[in-house]
Parts: sequence; structure tokens; C-alpha cells
Amino acid sequence: MELEIKAYYEKSLEAGKKDRDALKEGIEKAVEAAVHLHQSMSAQNLSESIAVALQEELAQLDANDEEMLQFAFETLIDTVQKPKEKEIERLIVEIDRLQRHLSTEEEELQRRLRELFAGIEHAVSKLNSAEQKVWRDALENTELEHVEGLGILTETVEAALVAALEEAEDIEKAIREVIRQITHKALSEGLLSAARIRAILTTILMQASELAEATPTKAKEIIHGSVYGINDALISTVKQLKEQLNFAPEEIKTAHVINWEELITMLSRSDELYKEIIDDVASKNSPFVREILVDSANIIGDQFAELKRISNETIDIARKKLATLAKEAAIKGVELKEHLTSEAKKLGTKAWKKALEVAEAYKNKIEK
Repeated sequence: MELEIKAYYEKSLEAGKKDRDALKEGIEKAVEAAVHLHQSMSAQNLSESIAVALQEELAQLDANDEEMLQFAFETLIDTVQKPKEKEIERLIVEIDRLQRHLSTEEEELQRRLRELFAGIEHAVSKLNSAEQKVWRDALENTELEHVEGLGILTETVEAALVAALEEAEDIEKAIREVIRQITHKALSEGLLSAARIRAILTTILMQASELAEATPTKAKEIIHGSVYGINDALISTVKQLKEQLNFAPEEIKTAHVINWEELITMLSRSDELYKEIIDDVASKNSPFVREILVDSANIIGDQFAELKRISNETIDIARKKLATLAKEAAIKGVELKEHLTSEAKKLGTKAWKKALEVAEAYKNKIEK
């Protein structure tokens, strides 16, 4: 392979370039031409052939020094890699576009799911109490089947617990933090319904129980860390709801809540509900794990108190906000009714005047 660096070099000199700059331009053009001419060669064969040609031609020009060699190598790499880099950039842009599109579609899917549940919930509220029980149970079970990503959640929890078990010095502390993060994220990404919350917490505790069973010497750290981590996540999720209620109650109502009465009921006994979930998971495990779970629920009393406190604060805000919204809705309803009554009166007056005109015309017609 011949690069013909000398020919490119001399043309650059003729164009007024200084010696070293002209040589670099000659190397650059020669290497680029060789790469484009021998595209069918493998990268290794191409670089080897160019390296041999570089050694010979630079020696002839008495320029076989480190600076020129490094410049030649960089030029070779840039020239070979540039098309791939451009393709990678294009793919990154395309992936970003697809991810945004996917995110939009997922949000639309969840929005429609919320609307479907809201419609059913509204219909249930009109039934008698006996029918409501059956319908609400059916709706809750249906919601449970549509909890997003429980399979992914299981895998995520398993991987996080195993990593903490293998790598952390303080296993309980590490597990508590990672479970807090996972639980909070899972709770914040969908409907705040009893079925969904129960499904998420049960999934996480069951996964922790399985690992505890398989690792008996670390079982207490695993269970304690998971129970405390979930409780931390419940507190942070309720705090987040409380903050959101202060600023955007309507957005919360449409985005995460379809039954405010159910939510308020859950919050009023949040500590009891969590204890029930722990007991339920405990009943499904071996006596060894069951005992650790029950002990964890008993030990966590002070933390339950904090969950209870923040839940009560959130209930107060929720009730005030809902009362305000109901009052606003009632005022709007009265205004609408008054507007419609006014319009009806206008139409009625016009109709009466029109009737009088018709009667008067008919009377004049008879008299004639």
C-alpha cells in the first residue's frame, strides 16, 4: 500500500502552509484516502498496511518522529471510527425519540386505566350497600391484576437484596435504604388504591422472606431492614401526598386517586393496615421467618407512631381541600342553575310574546 504522503505534503507547501503543518495535512489526506479506498479490508489488516506505509514514507521525509506518528494514528482512528460514531449518534437520537414516545404511550395507557376504574367506581357509588360490597370486591381484585410491573418489582427487590447482602458492611442499614427507595418509587408510580398498595408491599416482603429463608444466618438483618425500609417509604409517600395536596389536589385526584373515601380510610388506619400485611405475609412463611416478621412488626412501634402522625395530618388537609372543592363545585352548580334559569326565563318571555303576537294576528284576521 502506498499513501503518497509526499505528494499531498508538497501540494500543501505550494498552498503556503508551513513545513510541519503541511506535513500534517499531507498525512491526514493520505490516510483518509487510503481508508476510503480500502473499505473492504478488516480494521486490523488496514491499520497494519497503513503503519508499514507510514514507516517508509515518513522515513523518506525524515519525519518519523513521535509527534507525526501520533498524529497519523489519531487521524487513522478518527477516519475509521467517524462513520460508526455518526451512526451511534443517530441511534442515540432515535432511541431518545422512541423512549419519549414510549413514555407518552405508557402515560396515556395509565390515564385511560385510571378513567376506566373511576367510571366503574362512580357507578358502584350509586348501588345499594349490599351490591356495593360485591362490586367493590370485584373492582379491587381487578385493580390487583392490573398493578403494573409486579414481575419487574420482584426481580428488582431480589437483585437489590442480594447485592446488599454480598457487598454491604452494615447489611440491615443497606437493605433498609434500598427497600425504602424501591418501595417509594413503586408506590409513587400509580394509583393509590388499597389493592395496589397491598400488592406492592406483599411482593417486597415475600421476596425478603424468601431470601431470609435461604440465608438463615442473616435472616434478622434482611427482615428487619425490609420492614423498616417499607415503613420509611410509607412515611415519605404520605408526606409527598400531603405536600401535593397543599398545591394541586385536582391533579392528584385525576392522576393517583379514584376513591378519596377509601384513601382517607386507609390513611386513618395506615399503621394497622401495614401490620395486617406483615401478619398476612408471616402466615404464608415458615415458623422461622414468621417469628422474625412478627417480632419486627412489634419492634417497629415508634415508627408506626410516626406513620400514624403524618397520616392524620394528611387526612386533615385532604378533608379541608375536598370540602373547599365541594364548596366551589356547589357554587359553580348554583351559578350554572341561575344562569340556566335566567336563560329559561328569557326564552319563556320570548315564547309568551310570540304567542301573543300570533293570537293578536289571528284575532285581527277573524275581525276582518
